[in-house]
Amino acid sequence: MADDFHVYTANALSKVNAQRRAQSQPDVYCVPTLKPAEVLFVPASRMGGEPATCYNCHMYNWERSCMLIGPDIDVSNFTYPPRATGDAKRIEYWPCCGMWDRGAPNYGTAKYNRPDERSTPDELGLGWINAPELDQLIGGANCGGRDGGDECDFYVTEEADARATEQGFCRVLQQDVDNGAVCAAWRDDDWLDYQRGSALLKELSDA
Repeated sequence: MADDFHVYTANALSKVNAQRRAQSQPDVYCVPTLKPAEVLFVPASRMGGEPATCYNCHMYNWERSCMLIGPDIDVSNFTYPPRATGDAKRIEYWPCCGMWDRGAPNYGTAKYNRPDERSTPDELGLGWINAPELDQLIGGANCGGRDGGDECDFYVTEEADARATEQGFCRVLQQDVDNGAVCAAWRDDDWLDYQRGSALLKELSDA
């Protein structure tokens, strides 16, 4: 069988290149299925029974700022509105970004990357996640909303309440994932992006 295998000669390379060029054209038939490593997937077994937030990231200067961003950007949790009204309850918001890496935050003197190595909040995807309850010990993101986290819109279950499930189907990875896991593709319609979240923080600090 191997002896019968056709070996391309230099004369055939132009045809091979033409075929490869045709087969390499982009298409829009479907969204590509990503792999866990491509979205920085963290399994539930490595979450420590907590959702992802700056408050359990080793690159966070406690109640102050992010080492990757610098001292000028306030990164802390907050509750908004300051007082409940007849048509709006108070909601607690916890910060997180796509570079989250679980570990003990820095409680001492603030540390930062060198100025030329720092990132912007938009580059890291910094934003704020609403917690299901007020006065939680910790809040943040995970797939199904377990452990005080907020669930991801890409986490699909047959049950109406995703928080009560052990596993669900991830539309990004196209596979089942544990409720308490998380990845950088996490999304929720209640998410406050950096511009809106930082504006609310400033409003509260100026009040």
